[in-house]
Amino acid sequence: MRKRPPPLITRADLRMALTAGLSAGLLISLGLPDPIYGPMAVGSVLGGTLGASRTLGIQRMQGTVLGGLIVLVGIPTMGGIVPLPVAIAVSLACTRLFGGAFGLRSGYKVAGLVVTVGWTIHQGEIFTWLPARLVDTLIGVLLSWIAVGCFWPSRAIQQRQVLSHQLFASFASAFRERAQLLGQGLETGAANRLDHRDQLLAQIFALEANRGDATVELESDVLGVRLGRLWDLQEQLLSELISIYRTLLRLPVVPMEGASLQALLAAEIAALSATADCLDHWSRLWPERSGPKGIGPAERPLGAIQAAALALEQAEVGVFGDPEANRILMLASGGRRAVACQQLLITTQWFDAAWKAVP
Repeated sequence: MRKRPPPLITRADLRMALTAGLSAGLLISLGLPDPIYGPMAVGSVLGGTLGASRTLGIQRMQGTVLGGLIVLVGIPTMGGIVPLPVAIAVSLACTRLFGGAFGLRSGYKVAGLVVTVGWTIHQGEIFTWLPARLVDTLIGVLLSWIAVGCFWPSRAIQQRQVLSHQLFASFASAFRERAQLLGQGLETGAANRLDHRDQLLAQIFALEANRGDATVELESDVLGVRLGRLWDLQEQLLSELISIYRTLLRLPVVPMEGASLQALLAAEIAALSATADCLDHWSRLWPERSGPKGIGPAERPLGAIQAAALALEQAEVGVFGDPEANRILMLASGGRRAVACQQLLITTQWFDAAWKAVP
């Protein structure tokens, strides 16, 4: 099946073109000088998400103010004393110095542009040009924020929720596959296991990359604080899950013969299946509050996870009393799978309790 080529014009391109044209038309209608700065602000600020656009817009305004202050101070003090190239070089050095001190990433480049244009073109009208430049930039930034929030919005928080649901479902599928293979006494090839691991890691990295833009969109209210705490818990959970999953992938298939080993095998399969059901349950709820019936499909009074933990503990007690089973597990490192399943159940119960504790 042939891969479809990317479209020549996307909705983001169309949104940027319309917003840039609207900013230019508005500035011309208002009679402001240099209306080109409005579309320039739109082109640099209008990012893929509302969070990214907010960050870039604030950086651009900060850079414009910083560059304007440096020019306002530099022209009266150095304008008639030092040559123009030296004055520009000193001003640009101050721009980089103060920009780094204030934590500007892209804003110091805007400040450098304001410094250069102010010294070379508008030196004689700096007190009238600079306020007009600030207004032009502000209008471009505000129109960009309105456009990204109202027209085909790409909100980072919504994207994070989609990524979170996909990750929970992916981990559920991965642990359910481990349970099925364990029950059949089979194992997939090394390349297939590495591919599954890399897919999960790629999803985790995508969620981590989204955190910055999503954090910018968070409000300072109770809901914003709650989401921030939930994201911290989620990142801890994902770190634990991928660590346990990688351990399970490395463990060899051990012949589980004998009553005690068969009981341990059944408990491990139940633990993996219960965890998969729990993750599926979370994928439908996140980030809302966990349901009143607890985690997973609680068919038993203690719930599926608690029941699996109890069964695994009882199976381990049976193995400890069987010297032959102990010998087999020690030789083949099979006991590590039971430990990994126990860690998985503990992690699942911890996350559910921590999730419920977030007000």
